[in-house]
Amino acid sequence: MTVQTQHAPGTAAWYDLTTAKPEETRRFYGDLFGWTFEDQGPEFGHYHMVRQNGHAVAGFMLKAPEMAQMPSAWTVYYSSADAQADAARIRELGGQVMVDPMQVQELGHMLVAADPTGAVFGLWQPLAFGGSELENEHGSMAWQEVNTRDAAGARTFYTQLLGVTSEAMPGGVTYHILKQGEGNVGGIMQMEGEHWPVSVPPHWMPYFAVNDIGQAVRVAGESGGSVRVPPFDTPYGRVAVLADPDGAVFSVVELGRS
Repeated sequence: MTVQTQHAPGTAAWYDLTTAKPEETRRFYGDLFGWTFEDQGPEFGHYHMVRQNGHAVAGFMLKAPEMAQMPSAWTVYYSSADAQADAARIRELGGQVMVDPMQVQELGHMLVAADPTGAVFGLWQPLAFGGSELENEHGSMAWQEVNTRDAAGARTFYTQLLGVTSEAMPGGVTYHILKQGEGNVGGIMQMEGEHWPVSVPPHWMPYFAVNDIGQAVRVAGESGGSVRVPPFDTPYGRVAVLADPDGAVFSVVELGRS
C-alpha cells in the first residue's frame, strides 16, 4: 500500500458524494468497502471525511435543500494549480462554472463546473489537503471517465483545460484515454447505442477498486443498493456498475494483479 499526499495538476485528486439519505448511504458504503466516516463539524457544513484503513479516500455530504430535486451523485475532482485561472479557462472553452472558486478553510480551493457537453466535474487546488491518500486499493479511487454524446468536444475541452494529451483506443466504441506524459489520467467515452438511453445525461463516472467483484455485487444488493450493469471483463479488470440506496451511480473494478 502506497500512501500519497499530493496529486499533480491535471490528474484526478478526489471524489465526493451528495446524498439525501445519509444514514442508509453510510451503512451501504461501510458494508461495501469497509469505510469509516468522520464528521468535520459545522464549520465545514458537516462534510464527512471518508477513510479506508485510516486514510482519506473520499468525501460525503448531505444534499442542500435547494438541490432536493437534483439526483444524488458522485463528483470527480481534478487537481488544479490555480482554481481562479482555471475558472476563467473553463468559460473560455465553452464550459459553465456552477460553483465559483472558494477557499475551504486551510485545506484548499474548490470549484464545480460543467463541460460544454453537460457533464459536471470539480477542480481542487490543494493547500493543506492534497486529496485521496490511496489509489488502486480496495475502496479507493481507481479510474474515472466522462460519458458524453460529444466525445470530440469533450476531448478538446479537457485536453486544453487539464494540459493533457489524448489517445484513441482501438475497438468498436469511441473511447479516448487522457494522458499526462506516459500516465493515464482519465477517459472519454462516446454515449451511443441502445444501452445509452436518451434519459441518461452526460456524466463523470468514478471507479473504486475492490478485491472481489462478485462479493461487491452481492453486498451492494444486500445493503440497499442495486446492480445497474452486472460484472463484465475489460483489459484492465472486471467491472460492474452499481447504485447506492439514494441512486448515486458508480463503478467498481477488480484490478488485475500481476
